[in-house]
Amino acid sequence: MKKRTFIKSFLFLPAFLLFFILLFALLPFSILPSAIEEALLSDSASGLLIKWDESVTDEDIVSFLTPFTPLLTITDQFDCYTVCELPNAKPQVLSSFLSYLENLPEAVQIEPNYELSLFGVTNDPYSDTQWPIQNSGSYTHISGSNTGITSSTPGIDLNLPAAWEAYNQNLNAKEEVIVAVIDTGIDVTHPDLAQHIFVNTAEIPGDGIDNDNNGYIDDIYGWDFYNQDNTICHYEYNKRLGLNLASSSDDDDHGTHIAGIIAATADNGIGIAGVASNINVKILPLKIHGGANGKGTVANAVKAIKYATAMGADICNMSWGSTVYSEALEQAIKESPMLFITAAGNDGSNNDDVPMFPSSLNLGNLISVTFIDANGKLDYDSNYGVSSVDLAAPGSDIFSTVVGSYSTMSGSSMAAPHVTGIAAMLYAYCPHLYASNIKEIILSTVKSLPSLNGLLKNPGIPDAFAAVSSLNLIKTDPFIPEIAIKTSFHQDMLQLDFTKADPGTSGIRVVKYAVGKKSLASFRHGTTGISISGNSLQLTKAGFYTFYISDYAGNESVFPYYVKDDLVSPEITTSYQISNDYKVISITVCASDADSGVKTLKYKKGICSIQDFKASSFGTSLSTKNEKVTFSTKDSGAYTIYAADYRGNKSITVVSATIIKSTNLSLNRTKKTLGIGKCFRLWPTLFPSDSTDQITYVSSDPSIVTVNQQGLLTAISKGKATITVTTSSGISKRCQVTVK
Repeated sequence: MKKRTFIKSFLFLPAFLLFFILLFALLPFSILPSAIEEALLSDSASGLLIKWDESVTDEDIVSFLTPFTPLLTITDQFDCYTVCELPNAKPQVLSSFLSYLENLPEAVQIEPNYELSLFGVTNDPYSDTQWPIQNSGSYTHISGSNTGITSSTPGIDLNLPAAWEAYNQNLNAKEEVIVAVIDTGIDVTHPDLAQHIFVNTAEIPGDGIDNDNNGYIDDIYGWDFYNQDNTICHYEYNKRLGLNLASSSDDDDHGTHIAGIIAATADNGIGIAGVASNINVKILPLKIHGGANGKGTVANAVKAIKYATAMGADICNMSWGSTVYSEALEQAIKESPMLFITAAGNDGSNNDDVPMFPSSLNLGNLISVTFIDANGKLDYDSNYGVSSVDLAAPGSDIFSTVVGSYSTMSGSSMAAPHVTGIAAMLYAYCPHLYASNIKEIILSTVKSLPSLNGLLKNPGIPDAFAAVSSLNLIKTDPFIPEIAIKTSFHQDMLQLDFTKADPGTSGIRVVKYAVGKKSLASFRHGTTGISISGNSLQLTKAGFYTFYISDYAGNESVFPYYVKDDLVSPEITTSYQISNDYKVISITVCASDADSGVKTLKYKKGICSIQDFKASSFGTSLSTKNEKVTFSTKDSGAYTIYAADYRGNKSITVVSATIIKSTNLSLNRTKKTLGIGKCFRLWPTLFPSDSTDQITYVSSDPSIVTVNQQGLLTAISKGKATITVTTSSGISKRCQVTVK
C-alpha cells in the first residue's frame, strides 16, 4: 500500500481537546471562550477572526483592541472582519480578552482563525495515464523509474469521450466559464495550463497601480492571499532537470495538480487532457495555502471567495477543509452565486458523525465529493456519509500537472476537480445558469455503483455524457430581480421597507446598499456594500442611497433612491381655562407631527426662544403619549410651549394665560317653550368677550328640563322649570322654560 500523507487541522491536538473543540463549535458563543482559548493555545488556529457590526469604523476597532496591546497584533482587516493574534499571551490574558469580546456588543461573531488542511498530497511522479477519462480495464502506473500496468474495472470512468463528442455536436455558441481554484498556488506558465489561465484585463501588468480599484495591485492572474501579493506560484530551479519546479519552502504542486485535472489543454502533443479541456474554461488561481506543509486559514478562504465572486467566477473548487465549523466561511459561500465543489476529506471517517467543513454544509450551491479507485471502490481513507457526502469521483492514482512537470496524487482533493470540470461543461452551454440547477443535473445523472450503496447520498460517480445530454433539465433565469422601497419614520430613525421579488427561478442572492449614487460595478457582484437582512432597514441620515439586488443566476441591478427627511416642525395649539375660584389655570397643549412624531414637549413660564430650550434641564417636560396634554398652574401670565420631533425639527408658541373676569352676562333667551323630547341650546354672552370665566348651568327641576354644561336643554315632561346660568365672577341670569 503506497504511502499517503493527510495534514489534518487537529494533527497536534490531544484527543480530549479535539473532542471539546468539536463539541463547542456548534454551541452558542456564550460558552465558546474556553474552546477558543484551547484552540489558540494548541496552535490549531492562527489567531482570532472577529466580525464587527457594520456600523463599526476602523478607528472604533483600534479603540476596542487598544487595551490589549502590545500583546495583541492585528494581522489583517477586510470587510467587517479583523484577524488578530496574541502570540505570547498567557492563558489568563486570553481568558480576559475573550470575555471582553463576548461582552462587547459590537463584536457580533468571534471564532478561531482555524487552519485548513489540503486533502490528499501523495506524490508518485511522472505518469501519463488517465483512467478517469476512459477505463478499459487497466492503466499505466509509473513510480520513479519503474513503470507497470495496474488492472482496473472497465467502465469505472466519467464517460468523457462520449460527452466531448456529444457536446461538440450539439453546441454552437460556447460561454466562457471561470473556475476559481482556492488552494495552493498554480503554475500559470505550465505549457499544459497557460492558455486556460484567467487574465484580469482591467489591470496593467507591473505598473504598481490598482487599475481596477478592487483593492489588489497587479492581480493579473488572481491573488496570493497567503503571501499577500500577486506571485501566485513559487519556483525553485532544478539544475539536474533544467526546470523550474515547486519551491521546497512554498509548495504549489497541489493547486497546479487540481488545475490540470480541470483544464489541462487537450490535443497539444504534451501531458494530459483536462475534464473541461473541450470548452473555453479559465482557471482563476487563488492561493490561500502556503509554506512547505500547505497551511491555510479561514480568513484567507473568506477573502478568496469574495475575490472570486467579485471577478465573476462561475465555479469554485475547494479541495481542503477542517472538522471545525466556521460561520464566516458558510456565510461567504451562501452569499456567492458560484457553485462550490468541495472535497469530503481523507481520514476514512463518516462525515455524518464528524462533519468536515465546508463539504458538510447543507447548501444548495455546494457539492460534497469523496473519492474512489479505478475499481469503483472507496479507498481506505475515503470519507463517506449517506447524509453528508453527495457523490464520489475518481481520486486514486490521478496523473496531472504539477509545477514545471507532471505527477500522480491521490485523495478527495483529486476527486473534486473531476466534478468541477463536468460542471464547467454545463455552465458553458448558455448564460444565466445557476448553481442549484447545475448541482441537480450532476446528481440526477450519476452512474450508479452498487459498491457505494448505503455510503453516499447518491451512490455513484458523475456521468459526463448523461449530464451534457440532459439539456431538458437545464434552467435559465434571465430576469433581473426587483426591489421597491417605501420610506417612513420610526421615531428618530428613517425606516425603509422593502418589497423584493425575483421573476426568475434562481432566487434572490443578496441585497446591499451604499451611501450616495453608485454604479453597478462598484458593488463588485455583491461583495461590497452593506448587507440588508430582512425586509426593512433603519437609517440615521437622509439623502441619496444606492440599493443593489442580485440573484443566483448573475442577474443584478442597482436602484438609486433619495431618502426624504422630515423637514416640517411640529404643530402646537393651546387653550386654557380658569377654575371657578380663580385659583388654578389649566393650560391644554395639542402637539402633533405628521412624519416622525413628537419627541419632546416642554413648557416654561415667560416668553422664551428655541435656543433657551437647548439645555436639557430647561423647562418642564410634558408627556408625548397623546397629542393633547394639560398642565395646571397657579400663576397667570405668558407661558412658552416648546416641541421637537424625532428628526430635530423644533417649534414654539406662547400662550398668555390671563384671568379676565366678566362684568356682564346675557342669554339668547330668557323664556322658552318646548315640546316633550325637544332640545334647545342656551347661549350665554360674556362681557368683555375675552373673559376667562367658567359658566355653570343648573335646572330648578331636572324632571321637567335637564341642562348639560354646554347649555343644551332637553324637555323631559310637562311643567315649568328655571335654568340658572352663573359665571365664575358671580353674575347670574335665568331662563324660564315651559314644557307642553
